[in-house]
Amino acid sequence: MRHRELRILELLDERGSVRVDELAATLEVSAVTVRKDLEYLEAGGHLVRNRGGAVRAGLREGEFPKRLRIDVAAKQAVAVAAARHVAHGDVVAFDTSSTAYFVAREVVDRQNLVVVTSSLPTATLFLGRPTARVLMPGGTVRHESAGLVGANLDQLAGLGRISKGFFGLTGLSVERGLLEFAFDETATKRMLVDACTEVHAVFASEKAGGFGFHSFCPPDAVTSLITDDGLDAETADLWRALGVDVELAPLSGAAEPAVAAWP
Repeated sequence: MRHRELRILELLDERGSVRVDELAATLEVSAVTVRKDLEYLEAGGHLVRNRGGAVRAGLREGEFPKRLRIDVAAKQAVAVAAARHVAHGDVVAFDTSSTAYFVAREVVDRQNLVVVTSSLPTATLFLGRPTARVLMPGGTVRHESAGLVGANLDQLAGLGRISKGFFGLTGLSVERGLLEFAFDETATKRMLVDACTEVHAVFASEKAGGFGFHSFCPPDAVTSLITDDGLDAETADLWRALGVDVELAPLSGAAEPAVAAWP
């Protein structure tokens, strides 16, 4: 393996994902050369390419503490933007994604929240907050997400509406909506989505080119996409044409945030 390819793997270990344009600048080679390097490394099982770059092999879905360390700056920027949608007294839902956990951190001091979540880390955030009420659908703990899956899917029926829900994703499709990789996570997300008046997708822009087996929210039920300003203009325009608000949180000039930790 050549020095350049080893350097790409080192950057993947540090960041969790890389982009072709950034690698070309860092390695002082052309984008064509970078794409050939990524193709070679993917063939060897070292990474998985996506639109605009690559992620480490096996990180389509990883253990929750590891995912907290990936795309930290993007997730923090998205969380700050998403938090503006949450007011004191809201009923809000958070799924088991690491980006939704970042959003929850931003709103943990809001007063009189009712929090509906399948995420153990997110529920733990609100412990000791005397005005917050936390509802967790039942189920079994899923190791990869540190969340509950397999709940009775009618559990939230008849309990009223959740005003705003925040959902991460593994892929984005204008035909099928918000995508998830695992079936059991998909079922739980659908239950939360069905109870939400507003559905906000929160994700780092590199996820827009990702992959998912299952749709948990159709395009016409999505209120907004909240991501960083690395999202390509074509994707943003396609979603805006569907009537979906697209919010792009700026990354340039932002200070590097502290890595979230759990537990």
